[in-house]
Amino acid sequence: MKLLFLALVLGVVPGMAANQVLLRYLDIGDNGSAFALTSDQAGNLFAITQITDTSGVSRTRVIKTDPNGIQLASFDFAATFQVAATTDAQGNLILVGSAEKQGFPLSAAASGPAADVAAFVLKLDSQLHGIVFSILLAAPSEANAVALDQSGNIFVGGDTSAQDFQITPGAYQSTPPVPTSFGTQTYGFLTEFSPDGSNIVYSTFFGGNNVNCMGGSSCIGVFARTSISALALDASGAVVMAGGTDATDLPVTAGVLGGACVCSNLNGAGFVADFLPGGAPQLIWSTFLNADIEVPGPQFVQIKAMALDSAGDVIVGGNSPMAFPTTPGVVQSVLPASFEGDAGFVAKVNNLGTSLIWATYFGSQYKGGVNGLALDRQGNVVISGYSDSSLLPPTTSHSSGDCYAARLSGDATALLDLYVGPGNACGQALALNPAGSFTTMGQAGSLWIETPASGGSLLAVANAASGPVSGLVAPSELISLYGIGIGPAAALGGQVKGGRFTSSLGGYQVMFDGIAAPMLYAGPSQINAIVPSEVAMEDSTHIQIVSPLGTIDGPTMYVRPAEPSVFESGLISFDGVPLAAALNEDGTRNSSQNPAMPGSIVTIFATGTGATSWGDGNIVPIANSQLPPRLLISVLGQNGESLEVVYAGDAPGLVAGVMQINFRLPTVLPPKLFNLQLEAGSALANGFTLAVP
Repeated sequence: MKLLFLALVLGVVPGMAANQVLLRYLDIGDNGSAFALTSDQAGNLFAITQITDTSGVSRTRVIKTDPNGIQLASFDFAATFQVAATTDAQGNLILVGSAEKQGFPLSAAASGPAADVAAFVLKLDSQLHGIVFSILLAAPSEANAVALDQSGNIFVGGDTSAQDFQITPGAYQSTPPVPTSFGTQTYGFLTEFSPDGSNIVYSTFFGGNNVNCMGGSSCIGVFARTSISALALDASGAVVMAGGTDATDLPVTAGVLGGACVCSNLNGAGFVADFLPGGAPQLIWSTFLNADIEVPGPQFVQIKAMALDSAGDVIVGGNSPMAFPTTPGVVQSVLPASFEGDAGFVAKVNNLGTSLIWATYFGSQYKGGVNGLALDRQGNVVISGYSDSSLLPPTTSHSSGDCYAARLSGDATALLDLYVGPGNACGQALALNPAGSFTTMGQAGSLWIETPASGGSLLAVANAASGPVSGLVAPSELISLYGIGIGPAAALGGQVKGGRFTSSLGGYQVMFDGIAAPMLYAGPSQINAIVPSEVAMEDSTHIQIVSPLGTIDGPTMYVRPAEPSVFESGLISFDGVPLAAALNEDGTRNSSQNPAMPGSIVTIFATGTGATSWGDGNIVPIANSQLPPRLLISVLGQNGESLEVVYAGDAPGLVAGVMQINFRLPTVLPPKLFNLQLEAGSALANGFTLAVP
């Protein structure tokens, strides 16, 4: 069992990078999720998150930090969806998205059913003291993108199927979608508001009605859909719009690189359009951005982010089928022959829409592609998103993880920087400060803040069993710290002296509020340690890594009584589900070939189940006194039923902080796999899975 445990807590996540990155965590509670990020002209950050308040109600929380990620203020209001954000010249925050009308904080009363979901525009003052104004548009609608001109006018892009959506006289497209008894089309919309939100300066639809569908009766209820997902303003004041569509009659102009939509009800194209509200002509140019329809299966080119260079050329990023048209010489012009699913991409279209200057893949495959994109002061392309690390452009290192931040040369021929991290540590959103350094945010509320300094970068903290990455820790929890250059170049296993693991390996230490943590492993990209029991007395704890080369200042973590997670075995079930590191009643390892029998006793191992009665880093004696856990331990079946726990306590022969739980399976089990949850006190672990007959 000791060998199994050591195999589970060891691993590496190296990466290529140039500058030191700081890791910070936002205060979003136990069940929070972060999804949008922007910065002001001083480099202060605004993160938009969803939290669950003490009554169990979801709410939107906006958090302002200084450029180093230190929280300055926060503001909560009703739950919202699909939020995009920017700041004006005064540092005020403008949010757009969609929200349920009921409970949304409005400057003026809204018409229509209270249960409808509608696009909104909301401005908060720069100090997050309160709402300056808030507006709901006609429902159903959603806003996906926002940009400001030099006068502070607010441009909002999204989609709607509302017949009463407010359109201004002389708009480019004023006829609304046509309703039928089976449904209606969805159009994109572009709406311009005055800086104080009191006036709609301009508003137009942008969409089409026709969609290719060859499914016979299955085409009933199939309607064209167009959505604007990114906006930017060029030097002339024209608005560049980008998004996705399956409408074959979406307006395009002559001579562009994609004059026809290679799309159907199962295949959507991207589009880019240069638009001058109220001008003549209003539509300057418009083009489709197609993938190859010959590749089988559903395909949708999704543009998620956009930026303009100094010449007005358009750089877009997102995800696409692997038939996206790349160009020679870029960092990733082809993907492996075995590739399946969507690929991340970045592409540059000239300022007339007539040619593709360059285009490159950038990883992905079921991970999400490019979510954020911006240009730094040197014209380099900074991106962030999610990808299977094996599909990222090749580097001199062997990176591992599911999220990244990267910097490409302005012509996409060179990969200048690459930071890779686990899970939801990054990749959800991206912002650049005035100097061109990036901050990328993960769903867990983590921030990677690039600095001009050199040195090691701590990029994530996770429960050492099976994650997840989070800003929460519990006393006696085994954790993994991931990063670049955070430990000794030659990896070192933990050292036991006097019956306990030492708190120093090769001159490296992990400190929690100045208290040295027992260390289980230290390598250049991963350190495994045990959270000192003393943190139980605090609401938060500050992490630092002390090394012979200096100190890496880590994040402040929020302390909980328990943050449980069950160790995984590394084995995969017959249908690809990871299995828990479990022992069947006869002591053999649980697997699809060796399932646990109904009614038998199964043993699992977990950490983060709360403080133990043993000293930090102690090896629990084989013949221990079986001290009971401080928190109630429960195992729940997949229908929520509580199973009989035969034993729960410190695992004999392993380090204190690893809990052994023996429980009895029901006599009736589902076929092949049984999904369960571990509960410590009131904290639920991520689900775990056993193989059964």
